[in-house]
Amino acid sequence: FREISVDHPLLPKLNSLRESSNVKITNMHLSAFSKDDLGDMISNELKLPKRLVVELGDVVHKRTSGHILFAVELLNSMVRDSTIYFSMNRRQFHCRIDRLYSLKTDETVATFIISTLSTLNPDALKALQVLSCCGFHTDVAVLELLEESDISPCRGIRSSLQYLVDVGIVEIAGGLVAFAHDLIQQHVYENIDLSQRLDLHFNIALFLGLKTSMNSASIQAMGSIEDGFKNLYISESKTAEGPVLSERSLLSIATDHINH
Repeated sequence: FREISVDHPLLPKLNSLRESSNVKITNMHLSAFSKDDLGDMISNELKLPKRLVVELGDVVHKRTSGHILFAVELLNSMVRDSTIYFSMNRRQFHCRIDRLYSLKTDETVATFIISTLSTLNPDALKALQVLSCCGFHTDVAVLELLEESDISPCRGIRSSLQYLVDVGIVEIAGGLVAFAHDLIQQHVYENIDLSQRLDLHFNIALFLGLKTSMNSASIQAMGSIEDGFKNLYISESKTAEGPVLSERSLLSIATDHINH
């Protein structure tokens, strides 16, 4: 159901079985379910109209990337902890919607998501690399600013963001874009070529620094720029979407990047 690396302990066992004349191996590729297919399955299992399980199906699909083995395990866990329960009064299953959005992406699912990252289109991958350089989570307002820069992919970060949310790689809440699991952020970040990674950090720092009262010469001359930030004029700037970022916030973010 997912690709395994050449150093995975299962691989030698599989190769040994393939070489045996006494064992017949059949490979079966398990593709991910669409939201619609997963909704049909949940509707059938809970004996409920599909319209009543749409929200549940969307969350399960997001947290499992539509993989049926993970989806079934997640649904079973939701029954065990009574997120999904049977109402004797109404004689039907119900879901505690308030609990749905506190669900976290399991480490096994995160590993599966990592194995699918190589299939992302170049723009989505570039957007993900920029996000990973910003850490586990990033302010939406910062991404709005980066849309104006050459750091963003050709079609911008925003164009790929909804797709990345839909496949469960990142999520958006409270004005922040966050990776679904820290393992995903770590994998993306560590797989950026070192020189490219350093360039990304510096270019992000330079671009955000130029949105403040600093000039490019000041930024480039600083090895450690924290002291230089203390006496700078504090102003506010608004993005097209409306979130407000103080100059101090931008400088703090720029510091983080240039210190990489």
